[in-house]
Amino acid sequence: MSFREKLEFGKHYQEVSKKLIPKEEIILESPEGLFKAYDYRTNEFKYEVKSDRMGYMYGCRTWFIEYECNSKKSGIDVTEADYYHYFFHKPSGDFEAYEIPVSWLKKACKGCREIVGGDGQRVRAYIVPVNSEFKL
Repeated sequence: MSFREKLEFGKHYQEVSKKLIPKEEIILESPEGLFKAYDYRTNEFKYEVKSDRMGYMYGCRTWFIEYECNSKKSGIDVTEADYYHYFFHKPSGDFEAYEIPVSWLKKACKGCREIVGGDGQRVRAYIVPVNSEFKL
């Protein structure tokens, strides 16, 4: 998948994510460009959106939580988001969605297995067991 295709795929799930927001929250303008702090915000919270195209191969049992890319902090280590919206994308087009509080996720990452993967093996990530409490 090319960079442009990955970008469009991610943007699609940001739009799906916005549809999951409670009506009393007002979606504000999303930041443009390479903005790492969060993907979009509302009048109440900031959201980071993750779409996992490989998780279904492993039974959607773990979240891949990036913390470093190209030897620089990224993902969970730099986010200002209040929530991660994490999507397991399935080949059928279906998905599973989770709304995970970032404060909980940061604690859950401690002691988890770390791996190298994604984007040409340039990403370091935690493998965090899925908590069904956060399923949408």
